[in-house]
Order: sequence, then C-alpha cells, then structure tokens
Amino acid sequence: MNPKTLLQVTTLLATMLWAGLATAATPELLEAERSGLDGSVPASAPTPDPQARAAARGMLPVSGLLLVPESTNDRVMAFDPDTGNLIDPDFIPADPDNLSTPIQVVRSSDGLSYLVSDQVDDVVQQYDLDGNYIGVFAPAGGVDVAILDNIRGIAIDPTNGHLLVSVGGGANADAIAEFDTAGNSLGNRVANGAGGLASPFDVLVDGALLQVPGISSDAVHTYQLDGTYIADLAPIDTFPEQVFRSTSGNYLVANFSGVQEGVVELDSSGGLVGVYDSALLGGYRGAYELPNGNILTTNGGGVHEIDRSGNLVETKIDGVSARFITFIGPAGPVVPPAATPVPALGGPGLLFLVLIMLLAGVIAGRGLIRVR
Repeated sequence: MNPKTLLQVTTLLATMLWAGLATAATPELLEAERSGLDGSVPASAPTPDPQARAAARGMLPVSGLLLVPESTNDRVMAFDPDTGNLIDPDFIPADPDNLSTPIQVVRSSDGLSYLVSDQVDDVVQQYDLDGNYIGVFAPAGGVDVAILDNIRGIAIDPTNGHLLVSVGGGANADAIAEFDTAGNSLGNRVANGAGGLASPFDVLVDGALLQVPGISSDAVHTYQLDGTYIADLAPIDTFPEQVFRSTSGNYLVANFSGVQEGVVELDSSGGLVGVYDSALLGGYRGAYELPNGNILTTNGGGVHEIDRSGNLVETKIDGVSARFITFIGPAGPVVPPAATPVPALGGPGLLFLVLIMLLAGVIAGRGLIRVR
C-alpha cells in the first residue's frame, strides 16, 4: 500500500472510531492520538457569530463557562456549565497559524488571559480575554523541546499561580513541567518517570494532591502537591486522558481505549464505581459532571452528554475533534495580586512631614487648636 493510500485508510478509520462506528482502536489510531497528529480537516473556515460571542461573555461573570478546544478548526468553544449546551463555538476563534492540536485551556493566574496547550506545536499559547492572540506563554522565549514536547493537559496551581504541564515526549518526557507566572521554566514539579509515570496525558490539582493519568503506565498516579509520589489512585485499561473530580468526591477519567473504554468513575480511594460507554461513541478524551448527574464528554466526533447507564443523551456539537473540558469560573485572578507597597518617605517627602508636625505643634502651643 502506498503512503497516500495508507494515510487515506488511516484517516477513514480514525473518523469511524471517533464517530462511534468502530469498536476497537488500531495501533495506528493509538499512535495518532499519542502524538496528536489529528487527521480531521474543516469543511470550511468557521465565521464567528457576534451574538453567540456576546452571550458567552455575558454568561462568564455570572455562572462561568466550560471551555473546550477542538483541533478540527483549531479554536476554543464555550458551553453552558449547567446544561452543557453550546453557547459560542468561536470563543477563541479559529487560529491555525498558532494552534495545531490544542488540548486544554485554563485562565492565567492573574485572570487577564487564557492559556492553551498545544500538543504538536509544543508550547502553551496565550490569548487575551477577547480571544486575540498574544504570543507564546511557555516556555518563555518560544519552542524548546528540551523542556516541552508532545504536551497535553495543563493546570494552574492556585497556591502560587504556577503553570503545570504534562509532557509526553522528547528529552523531558514522562514529567510534569512547572512554569512561573511569566512562563519561565522552573524545572519539573513531578520528576521524569516518578512513581512509574509514563506518557502523562493530564494533570489535576486535587487540593493538596496531584492526580496524573499515564497512558503508557495505564494508571492514574497520585503525588503530593510538591510532586512527591504517593501511590497509584487506580489502574486504567489502557489510555486514560482527562481526569476530573466531581462534587461528590469521585473521579471521572475519560479513557480513550481498552477494556475500560468510556468514562471511568472511581471513588475517592480509587475503587471502581462504573464505566460508562455509549455504543454510539468511542475514543473518549474529556469528562465533566453536569449538575443533573449526567456526564459531558468529548471525542473525535464532538461533545456529548451521556448518563451513568452509558446512554447517549444528546450530542451538543458534532463534526469537530473535541479535547479537554475546563470550567472557567466567574471569579477573578487565581492568585490575588500582591498588595500595593507603601512608598517609603525620604528626601523632600520626609522634610515636608516634619514641617507639618512642627507647625501643628506651634499652633497647638499658641492655643489656636483647642485640645480636649
């Protein structure tokens, strides 16, 4: 089979799987997912809708939004966090010049921009609150595959505002990299291969813990917030991507393939609660629990709502290769800004203060100010 035909067949199989029409992931499809080489192509460039944009921006300060990147059009979509319904498919408009396979978006620590990880471009990109491209945030200075290569899920540590990035390839593979609030590299929060970690696909800041799914180590690994390995939360067969913690304390893990393909639910100690896999879906990537108890999930065919019996309730948008789901709340900065320093008095300022104090003393001494 010539290379062109092989590519056509592989793309067709990928489309079938992600649309829910195939039942098993081939080695070629797994490698495409592992590397981020998405074969989906937009039918035409989308045109942003000003009314949808206004609706999403009006909702953000009230109830927040769910933001989901998609790698067909290389944009970020916005959904209602209560219903999971699509509000604005072009919250960050299509930007193929700066995005190739966007995976996850978070709000920056100062609350003034959005950060988007890109699996193929090996950087975390930065956009302003109106969706305009600012530039590369991390690594500061641009692409450096010795630091970031084949990156996936990201998170902000609310204790210090630092950015955590899962690294799946290159010289720094099998680690969680850390960056300060300016995008400067601080080394790794989780060391390469710590606790058996292999090919991490996400990082969840879980209170005083980090939960990190590894697609080659087939487990969700638990670390202290400083990156010290504790234990495995649970084994996952075989390709865990996004991990989410619900209000009940349970974990939802979107599992792309294997015996546990679907959304895997674990209790707080890692015990298996259930695996939710619709017969109409496959290749799960993102997971989020809606207030009605159903699960919003993503795959190469779109964004979908399923119930805990594995039924497909509704497809919110189809025809896009959707990635991770992030709730962006109505609150401001993740890390409060530093207090404004009180300027030290010196020179003329100090002399002026002394003169005022002396004048007040003279006036009081002459009885011009009555002291009671």
